[in-house]
Amino acid sequence: MAIVAMLGAEQPGIPVCADVPEMVESLGSGGFGPTLMAYLATLCGADHCAAFQLDGISLRVVAATSVDPKESAAVQVERYVKQGWWRRDPVMSMVQGDGPSQTPSVVRFDVQSLGDNGLRQAVYPHISDRLIAYGRKNNVAFGLSVVRSELRARFSDEDISRLYASANLIVALLAKHADVVLRRASAADALTSLAAIENCLANMSALPRRELEVCSRILYGMSSCGIALDLGVSEETVKTYRKRAYQRLGIGIERELVVWYLNMWSRWCEQGPVHRLVKQVDGSSGIYPDRGAPTSVQSCMKK
Repeated sequence: MAIVAMLGAEQPGIPVCADVPEMVESLGSGGFGPTLMAYLATLCGADHCAAFQLDGISLRVVAATSVDPKESAAVQVERYVKQGWWRRDPVMSMVQGDGPSQTPSVVRFDVQSLGDNGLRQAVYPHISDRLIAYGRKNNVAFGLSVVRSELRARFSDEDISRLYASANLIVALLAKHADVVLRRASAADALTSLAAIENCLANMSALPRRELEVCSRILYGMSSCGIALDLGVSEETVKTYRKRAYQRLGIGIERELVVWYLNMWSRWCEQGPVHRLVKQVDGSSGIYPDRGAPTSVQSCMKK
């Protein structure tokens, strides 16, 4: 593995590509991956790409695609993440260990000289060359793996220079795309994830535990019957905690509770992704699991 662009070096001008406006327009949508791939194919002749966000303990795929739909990079990237191969990848160790610098870098990864035979055979069986552009936005690491298939020659010095010239733009777009996607996911969780509701109220309110649990379940859509079953208390006890919570918050009806909570949720999301639900590639939750309503409570959910 050889560094081909030194951290902090002066970058040349960004190459002009017609795909840039399309990438900007597709931010936060499913079209971002294909437009990013089209941009990289024009920029440096890439065949596959995978963009990721790395926080040190987990890897979140931002986009993964190929020029040829029949050779989807998404399948290979899914294996790379789910089977934990990324933890053995020396490039990922380097990306994590580069510290807080915000200046992007580009490295070339020599696949053939990789000493880990298991990693090479599982992840890089048909690859001739790999470049990684990476950097940080708001102290969060983002990276882009750009790959050439084995039937093609390695990236030229000009290809590498063009990717490096675009590294700032690419990292900025990856960060923005990831943030937009995460905000949309957070908005969907606002009233559909009991764990998310409880976590928000625990961080953003001063409600005592039982009042918080009752209010969380009201917001989740559970009736007094369902809440009582879930918490193992009587319905009268649920009503008592609800009354105390409403008095504490200065509200009188459920609609006012929803309005108050959504305001809390908005402020909570503004604190950044560290405080919010981050879905991993395998579908699990990075901060808190959502167990949902127990089976015995489903019949008591509000219709």
